[in-house]
Amino acid sequence: MATGHGAAGRQILASRVTEILLYLLLLSALLLGGGHIGANARIFLLCLIGSLLVATTVVAGAGPALARLPLLLRIALILVPLVPLAQLIPLPPAVWSALPGRDTPASVFELVGAAGQWHPLTLTPRNTLFALLILLPPYAAFIAATTLDARSRTRCIFIFLAVAALSVAVGIVQVATRGAVLDFFASGHRGNLIGFFANRNHQGLMLAVAACFSIAVIHRYVRPWQAAASWSAILAVTFLAVVVGTTSRAALGLTVVSLALISYVHFFSGLGRRRPWLPIGLVVATIVVVYFLSYSSVVDQALARFNDVKDDGRWEIWQASWPLVTQYFPWGSGMGSFVPSYAAIEQIDSLRPSYINRAHNEYLEILIEAGIPGLIALGTFVLAIGVRAVAMLTGRRALPPFGAAAMISLLVIGAHSVVDYPLRTQAIAVLFAVILAVFFADPVEKVRLRTRAGRHEGADQ
Repeated sequence: MATGHGAAGRQILASRVTEILLYLLLLSALLLGGGHIGANARIFLLCLIGSLLVATTVVAGAGPALARLPLLLRIALILVPLVPLAQLIPLPPAVWSALPGRDTPASVFELVGAAGQWHPLTLTPRNTLFALLILLPPYAAFIAATTLDARSRTRCIFIFLAVAALSVAVGIVQVATRGAVLDFFASGHRGNLIGFFANRNHQGLMLAVAACFSIAVIHRYVRPWQAAASWSAILAVTFLAVVVGTTSRAALGLTVVSLALISYVHFFSGLGRRRPWLPIGLVVATIVVVYFLSYSSVVDQALARFNDVKDDGRWEIWQASWPLVTQYFPWGSGMGSFVPSYAAIEQIDSLRPSYINRAHNEYLEILIEAGIPGLIALGTFVLAIGVRAVAMLTGRRALPPFGAAAMISLLVIGAHSVVDYPLRTQAIAVLFAVILAVFFADPVEKVRLRTRAGRHEGADQ
């Protein structure tokens, strides 16, 4: 009996420590993890917190919590780290030399006297090992958020929104001083509203997700619905104005999509038919605000960038990167090997003082670095999310607290990955992990998407 009480006490203590470490990891990732992922003190700190978090989460009861997750998701969670791990396994010379794209590396090994030795599939073992290790913080965050209760996950959302507000305040100073103050990463996007990020697109994506969850928070805690609608409209306009300050085209478009979807879910799906003036009024108000904002030089600069889409360097990078897919198909060149692989085929007339660090398309880069195994892991992951989303949208599964906001945010992050690499930053990766845990959480009570005039159905959403 005493043993049982002792085990229960240890689990309660572990749960409390896990909760604190999860908040610390999320806060640290959002404040420190917005730059390039490399072997630096910031990343070391995040990995250290992640290691401690995994240890306490196991004691807190991670096993049963993970067992309740859908089978597809559990398979995906295994496949994702398995890809870089398999790429690090040494292969016999005959097998390795038969892999596509190994002619040049084989010549190099012959020159240095390493011919006939066992080599791993990846062309950059150190980078691939780092890519494997860097999965620790987001995995720790997901496991911890899945193990803890809905109240803890809600606190994570509030921590995220508080950091987003602080990031906006920092960004306003950055814009006002043209990047002379609070430049944390010596960013090439200095002078824009980048907050705690090195990249304006990642800051903009974070704000698009924050906008979505802000509307969800208003919907959950503000009554009556007229007050909720008013505060939501104010927040929507504020977020649009702030995102314009990042001058990120993708972020501006995704913020509009995010706000439109979450507003429809919480306000228009039921009330729009009874009060058609509500969506019409919001559209008119938005047009008026955009008109007056258009006199701002910052807004003018942001909107002008839409005229330069055809000249965006991404098109050139995608075209130049595509030969790498066929060169290393179907096994890939190894996680983290994009930079040297791209440099080896880069045309002389396209060389610049700065080097190309990413393909600026997460799916293309995964195909280059991980080949078919990477696509299988990614496809399983996306399928798991899609199956759960369909179940929620069709009413076969109840929504967890903030489930709609989580669903929309996952969609927004996935869409942004088409033109950028948000999950390659620890800030977005850890945030994504927490949102994923919110999305796959068990509902406390049934929550419906539709609302009725005068009151909301399902207080959890």
